[in-house]
Amino acid sequence: MLRHQLLLIFRNFKKFRSTFFINLIGLATGLASAILIFLWVSDELTIDQYHEHKQNLYHVKTNHDNEGGIITVFAGPGLLAEAMETEISQVQLAAATSTLIPDVSFTHEEETVAMDGYFVDNNYFQMFRLELLAGDREQLLWDKNNVVLSETTARKFFKNPKDAVGKVMEWKVFDFSNQVKISGVYRDFPDNSTIQSDFLLAFPFFKDMLGDGVHWDNHNAITYVLLDPETDINEFNRTYKNFIQSKLPDSNVTLYAQRFADGYLYSTFENGVPVGGRIGYVRLFSIIALFVLLIACINFMNLTTAKATKRVKEVGIKKAIGAGRKSLAIQFLSESFAMTLLALLLAVMLVLIFLPNFNTITGKNLELIPEPTFILTLLGIGLITAILAGSYPAFYLSGFQPSRVLKGNEKGSFAELIARKGLVVFQFTLSLTMIIAVAVIGRQIDYIQSKNLGFEKENVLQLSSSGLDAGKMNTFLSRLKQVPGVANATSMQNPFVGERSSTIGLEWEGKDPESIIKFENITVNYDFIETLGLSMVEGRSFSDSYGDEASKIILNQKAIDVIGMEDPVGKVVNLWGNDMQVIGVVQDFHFESLREEIKPAFLKHSNEFQQKTLLKIEKGKEQSALAGIEEVYGQFNPGADFEYEFLDDDFQTLYLAEQRISVFSKYAGGFAILISCLGLFGLASFTAEKRRKEIGVRKALGASMASVVTMLTGEFIRLILLAIVLAVPLSWYLCQKWLSGFNYSTTMDWRIFVFSGVLVILIAILTVSSQAIKAALLNPVDSLKSE
Repeated sequence: MLRHQLLLIFRNFKKFRSTFFINLIGLATGLASAILIFLWVSDELTIDQYHEHKQNLYHVKTNHDNEGGIITVFAGPGLLAEAMETEISQVQLAAATSTLIPDVSFTHEEETVAMDGYFVDNNYFQMFRLELLAGDREQLLWDKNNVVLSETTARKFFKNPKDAVGKVMEWKVFDFSNQVKISGVYRDFPDNSTIQSDFLLAFPFFKDMLGDGVHWDNHNAITYVLLDPETDINEFNRTYKNFIQSKLPDSNVTLYAQRFADGYLYSTFENGVPVGGRIGYVRLFSIIALFVLLIACINFMNLTTAKATKRVKEVGIKKAIGAGRKSLAIQFLSESFAMTLLALLLAVMLVLIFLPNFNTITGKNLELIPEPTFILTLLGIGLITAILAGSYPAFYLSGFQPSRVLKGNEKGSFAELIARKGLVVFQFTLSLTMIIAVAVIGRQIDYIQSKNLGFEKENVLQLSSSGLDAGKMNTFLSRLKQVPGVANATSMQNPFVGERSSTIGLEWEGKDPESIIKFENITVNYDFIETLGLSMVEGRSFSDSYGDEASKIILNQKAIDVIGMEDPVGKVVNLWGNDMQVIGVVQDFHFESLREEIKPAFLKHSNEFQQKTLLKIEKGKEQSALAGIEEVYGQFNPGADFEYEFLDDDFQTLYLAEQRISVFSKYAGGFAILISCLGLFGLASFTAEKRRKEIGVRKALGASMASVVTMLTGEFIRLILLAIVLAVPLSWYLCQKWLSGFNYSTTMDWRIFVFSGVLVILIAILTVSSQAIKAALLNPVDSLKSE
């Protein structure tokens, strides 16, 4: 029986070759797209999910009440972890860590390497359960003069990582240094971890570094808690929301505990609660995969039902000799399963070919590993596709009445015709929606890249300066300015793009005592404004010509608007209890993603704890300048690797997700159109063949080739026009919703919709007209000779 079914499948595939190849290519393309997206989605869903205590491990975040709304910050007071573990019964363990400390110089014997890592307390190892290669988990960082290294870091200094334990190293960052003993080595954090660290130092030493900065009103540490499994997290958040106020009654800060494993996908907060984040792209990619696969399935259904008139006599004869509808449905479903299996094999080959490019687009290192889970998922996708694509044709074909079929009276029903046209409209509605989305996303990316950000980001080089003492910083900058090709140089405490500190500690005359306004703190060195080409609205920038500038401050326009200060230059404000004279007002500039509104900010001067050095390079002299910069950098940072990045590239990292969505959407839109056009080509071919005699009669009566082509293409163009009518409002709504995530965005230009619609019509005309012209060129004698 199986042999008989396979023989029938082979004969039918051979008989309808064009339909077979169109279905095979369409299904394979749709399945390949689905598999690639499945790999990406699966990887996204595994981020931070490997921890043993993931169900009960929480990151305690802080919500800061502000006039513009609640701002969620991932850091909190350095005293919070210890207090929560001591005073809250549901907290089994609590750990405090620093934020990532970049470019810490580690020296062993005569070798120096700059690395990134964290200060953590000993509970960290009980909660995150790092895999230890050497060391006693219970005692790793009880001594603040200990350090734990990653396996990769240990191998940089020692041949065998286990030999590292007990050895002594010295580390240094800014003006801080310490001699430490290696107490353990852990296996590197996996790729699917948001935490990546070369070393872990003791948090108590970090508190010593902060000195007076460790108090309840300074948010400079990250707090993790391990809760009792029976804890209701919603009740926990309600009960301990005001925990900080119990320590600091005047505080405007509340707590919010979020499961650590959820932090990657749900990182966007509004009014103190998570509302989305990467999960939005996971859903979007999943929908795109479903759309592309659905379009491929529609092709299969459309072409199979369209070819039904070629197989009605086969169905009629089988029914006349006793075949039941069930057995016929099984036969046609078997063809669907066979087609899907072949398409699945072809899809896997396509995935293997395109996976390296897909990894480049997504920035991941995905692999097609034949694990049982993946194989079962793959077969599941194939099974669903086969049922989805083959069920309607199977039940449609098996439902023909033998008496009508054998008399030649069985025609395509009106319902079938409407369904087939409806599927074509649905197909192109999805395809056009994706094309419009691609255009809008690309337009927004262009807008981001071309918008005046208020500073000159081109040819600005960034270097790490964490290894320099404060006393050497100005000498270092002076030497850099002497390098041919370097137009200017400066430094700042935080990276220009990324995390920075903020405060509500700015006071001024006439301020409402109930008003809570958060200001961004941008601590910079001399020549910062000049190096980045910022525009002064009034006043002056920081300059060593005026002596000590520590008591001076520069406000941005947004800050002036919030404060409501007239003639600000020369006025005095109070920052953390210190009077600061306003010496200038700088024009607003973007130091965050365009998703964020420009925030009120102030610039203050310091040459201490400067993380980044910024250099303005003369255009065309980049390569020659780099050689000189590297030489100076090596003199002031012996042993440190010379690593640099350009500010415009760093700024673009804020939009990596959008850029990847843009590129991927282009591919997805192209696949959708390709699959849709394959189906349209097949239907046009079928229509031309079905109406072959009609065309012969029309040509015999004098019809021109142009009129025949117009007749055959007109029906399909009307369907495409209907698809455009449906796609325009749908795509407008979806794109407008996406753009609403940006505070600064492009406009929805009507030309995008016109261009996209015209493009789809032209593609459809080219697809259909090839078959229409072929039919119109046939000799009517050949078409009518059988009559």
